[in-house]
Amino acid sequence: MNLNLDGAFPSPPAADVSRMLKTDPLRPYQLQVVKAIVDSVLNNKGLSFSVEISRQGGKNELSAQLEILLLVIFARTGGDIVKCSPSFSPQARISIERLEKMLSAFGFKGSYTRTGGYIMQLGLARCLFLSADRQSSVVGHTAGILLEVDEAQDVDKDKFLKEFAPMASSTNATTVFYGTAWDDFSLLEEVKQSNLEVARKDGIQRHFSFDWREVSKYNPAYGDFVESVRSRLGDEHPLFRTQYRLLTISDGGRLLSDSQCALLHGSHTRLLAPASSIGVSPVRTVTPPGSIASPVALRNAEWVA
Repeated sequence: MNLNLDGAFPSPPAADVSRMLKTDPLRPYQLQVVKAIVDSVLNNKGLSFSVEISRQGGKNELSAQLEILLLVIFARTGGDIVKCSPSFSPQARISIERLEKMLSAFGFKGSYTRTGGYIMQLGLARCLFLSADRQSSVVGHTAGILLEVDEAQDVDKDKFLKEFAPMASSTNATTVFYGTAWDDFSLLEEVKQSNLEVARKDGIQRHFSFDWREVSKYNPAYGDFVESVRSRLGDEHPLFRTQYRLLTISDGGRLLSDSQCALLHGSHTRLLAPASSIGVSPVRTVTPPGSIASPVALRNAEWVA
């Protein structure tokens, strides 16, 4: 892709976003997110977005192409994109390598530089990749263009609020939180709930969620793979529920879920000793591996002498 930076792309129409990235066009659900973020950046809206896409559904590709687009737009005027990840290695390192590979694929080989091991620069615009590990030292950077939080469900909330959030304050920069669901108390879930509440008031969409079924519409092979995972783990397995269905695990600190706790209740009167020791044996419906028995099935269990 050959772009004339003399024009600097001061304000490209949102519809032209994917056209600028012809080598690897975005899928409709990815493009929807990019349009919203670019609009906020170029119009200085300073919005905060939360983006959930099922595991391996194209979240990282979306982020990399967004970064390239903004680096091109701000190549002459300058500014920094700051992207933080739960760890530098491997997460931030993988993001750097992906961006470098895509810059080369889009025709910018020889035009960008990589310095310090964590900065990618095109013209005067830079993308900085930082670790959000609790021990990392990151204070002092400014996210003049955009602040990105990768795998936000795994980023420490106090670390983000104290050291990363202020990076966007002086420029009122747009902030994007990417990830998948986990529990009700993660950074991503709190931002998501806040975005949904604000959207109910002003009508501006700030949260985007695309589960495995949505991704499968554009990649049937992906759907086949996830179906195999689903058949092996079951719909309610914590990993399948959070990574592919994008549903949180309520009461994340508990050992057992509500449905699992229900399995511990019987319809018999309280026993003072194990049933086998008093000549009573329970007869229950057998639950296939990877699935959870329903409360109805439990209530229908019979106890016989």
